[in-house]
Amino acid sequence: MVKIKIRFQGRLSASSLMEAVIAMVIMVLVFGIAMMIYTNVTRLSLSVRKIRAQAILQERLYQTVKNGNTDNQHIQVDEFEIEQKVSPFGPGSGLIQIELTAFGENHQQLVQLQQIISHANEAH
Repeated sequence: MVKIKIRFQGRLSASSLMEAVIAMVIMVLVFGIAMMIYTNVTRLSLSVRKIRAQAILQERLYQTVKNGNTDNQHIQVDEFEIEQKVSPFGPGSGLIQIELTAFGENHQQLVQLQQIISHANEAH
């Protein structure tokens, strides 16, 4: 193998203070943008709290249909506030729409569940 030696005659000038500051600013901007992207991804991802809220809404919907409870109401289940809205679905159709919404802290909506059932189902 051929070895090449490079000799530099003279002095290398050191980086100026301005170049170092500019490099640090660029690095801070890149890390700042990366942290914003990471925060948005983790905030919008499916979390354990959302899965728990979904399971609670499914159970609440089952109990509502089983008991025939068709009242609008707000209830507290664990750390979630559950809002139940019941409205007729179409005039004279004999159907009702149940909308369940789970809210977390600061009244932030976590999960929403909608179901259409017939009045015959609620009598059982």
